[in-house]
Amino acid sequence: MEQAGLWIFLITTCVIPEINGQRVDMDDEKSGYVGSKVDLRCRFINSSPPVKISQVTWQKLVNGSKQNVAIANPSLGVSVAPPYRDRVAFKSGAVRRRTPTLEDTTIMFSSLRLSDEASYICEYTTFPAGNRENTVNLTVFVRPTTQMSLSAPTLVARSTNIKTPVATCISANGKPAGTIRWEAKVPGEVTSREYRNSDGTFTVQSDYILVPTRETHKETLTCVTTYNEEVYTDSVTLDIQYEPEVAVEGFDGNWYLNRDNVQLSCQADANPAPSLYQWRMINGSIPSNTEISDNVLRFKGPVTYELQGTYVCDATNSIGTRSASVEVSVTEKPLPQIATSDVVSVVALLLAAGVLIGITITVLVLKIRTRKDKSSTGSQSTTLSQPIKKRPGDDIQHSGRFYEELPNTADYVSYRLACNKEDYPEPYSPPINPPLSFLPQHPYPSTHTIPATSSSTLSNNSFGPPSHTATIFKYPSVPGMSSPPPGMASYTFPKEQYV
Repeated sequence: MEQAGLWIFLITTCVIPEINGQRVDMDDEKSGYVGSKVDLRCRFINSSPPVKISQVTWQKLVNGSKQNVAIANPSLGVSVAPPYRDRVAFKSGAVRRRTPTLEDTTIMFSSLRLSDEASYICEYTTFPAGNRENTVNLTVFVRPTTQMSLSAPTLVARSTNIKTPVATCISANGKPAGTIRWEAKVPGEVTSREYRNSDGTFTVQSDYILVPTRETHKETLTCVTTYNEEVYTDSVTLDIQYEPEVAVEGFDGNWYLNRDNVQLSCQADANPAPSLYQWRMINGSIPSNTEISDNVLRFKGPVTYELQGTYVCDATNSIGTRSASVEVSVTEKPLPQIATSDVVSVVALLLAAGVLIGITITVLVLKIRTRKDKSSTGSQSTTLSQPIKKRPGDDIQHSGRFYEELPNTADYVSYRLACNKEDYPEPYSPPINPPLSFLPQHPYPSTHTIPATSSSTLSNNSFGPPSHTATIFKYPSVPGMSSPPPGMASYTFPKEQYV
């Protein structure tokens, strides 16, 4: 019976309230910055009929143990623990009334501290439902302090080209740690380090490293720090000290006899500025008619040949001394001078001529290519369009083939004359040597003579098969010449010539 009663009590105190919807409503996460304010919301969602709230207790969970922060009791009033008394209060005025209402017991933290970061429990004690609670996690952020400065009070450009830190950017005592990046036109390297402080904050230090040179003087470096989507920027200008860069000006190459008002000036780029200028001559001494005024060497009176020579200027600052020289020559008469406008005109004319020549060459090349393309296309089409012509004797030389058209009598006779003209006088052609390969070296003897084929047969462009072994050919009559030639008998063709 006792066990049955215990189960009934548990079901009454635990299950029934959940079914009726009694719960503590809170945020899961809250955050704030050190020194700011933050509200920790807590509301009791009651049932119908409502239960009686006996007490509300706020507690801080530290290393598994609970510490009271604030208590609200309908009979005893409100109480805040001493460590939070000046910074924690119930937000709703109904909690502090003589007859309080405890459905909303949200508390306010002011002047937030890093030590306030923890999990907080809002616990409701009710009757007869029992205790109901919920938890909120409070995160405390700390904005870092950013600082940027030159890494050393004096940065000196040396000839060793050693890389050195020139600027330092620090994001100090931030929670969480910030991120640093650099913006600079001058190339360099970046090294960063992160430190964890004893209070849980972080410090990040980033150095910009490069070789100090005269070119990097007065360059701007910008440090960009990002923290929780907040961006902070700071900049410094490099102050690089370097030796003087010296140049001697004033000699225009046209110092002639009796010219007046000539001078030389020593121009030096240095940081810090040069403190001393010294003039001297190589293999000689400065002429007596000169006046030295800081970095200017003035020549009094007209120009003479005594001014010729090599002049050297030494410029000195706290970093070092550098020199520059110029060789002065004196002419008897002034050199012809070309006006600046004339020089510009000549240069413009040369450029225009160059452009015109380039355009002309381009047009000529294009025309030549076009003609080549047309000629190659025309020759190819002509070659393809012209039929292949056969020589008159080609069809006869190849035995065993039948041709629809045979050469006429004149061509045939000319061909035979070309093949058999060994003892024939002019106008007949001389014999072929060596003889053609398709003709026998010794023709058949003409013992049996048979009348030759009539001219009508030849005119029909066809040959009939022979009914005998040999045929006697008679030479055609040629005007002014007997046929056959004197002393020549008729020639007998070998039978291999017939197809």
